[in-house]
Amino acid sequence: MSLLRVRVELADEPGALAGLTRVLAGLAVDVASVDVLEVDGITVVDELVLRLPAEVGPRDVEDALRLAGAGEVLSTHVDAPSGDTTVRAIDLVASVLKAPADPDVAGRAMAEIAYADAGAMLDLGDASRFPLAQRAHAQGVPTSGRAGSEVSPLAVPTGWVLWLTPAVENPRHIAVVARRMDVRFSATEAARLRAFVTLIENTRALTISS
Repeated sequence: MSLLRVRVELADEPGALAGLTRVLAGLAVDVASVDVLEVDGITVVDELVLRLPAEVGPRDVEDALRLAGAGEVLSTHVDAPSGDTTVRAIDLVASVLKAPADPDVAGRAMAEIAYADAGAMLDLGDASRFPLAQRAHAQGVPTSGRAGSEVSPLAVPTGWVLWLTPAVENPRHIAVVARRMDVRFSATEAARLRAFVTLIENTRALTISS
């Protein structure tokens, strides 16, 4: 049995999600978890972790979701065997700590945590030319906006970008992620990412001091 992580846009109305789960049950697909990522009063974006039987593939699931009334299947991703968000985050922290000489490993890990296409940790000075980065640092809260070369150094021309600083005193770095799909970063994703970069920042500080 494989795991599939799916993001789907639904009408924000009673019974919309139930209709999807009934169709999935007809394929013998088990819904392991549901995370509501974005609600605007008209639509809602849900992330579902699905357990697929051997005879069902991602395309079968996508087709069934569309037939069941999903407004848009935004993305699908075959997940690691555990499928657990916490286990995945711990594994990603380990990957960063195992490769201190790789300047891109933290960005790749952040992109995976935030379901993004690209990510990076920058020195505050290097990020100061971006207004969203300045605001995220000055206010100490995650700040997001439309992607583009004028708002981040990441090569993601469309979609959304999110800046945030680690939750430490006098942070030396700031994190940025961007994704192409037209879905804003949720508070849940921002919280997960901030916890991740805070752990990385603290661990690196301990390594330097020792």
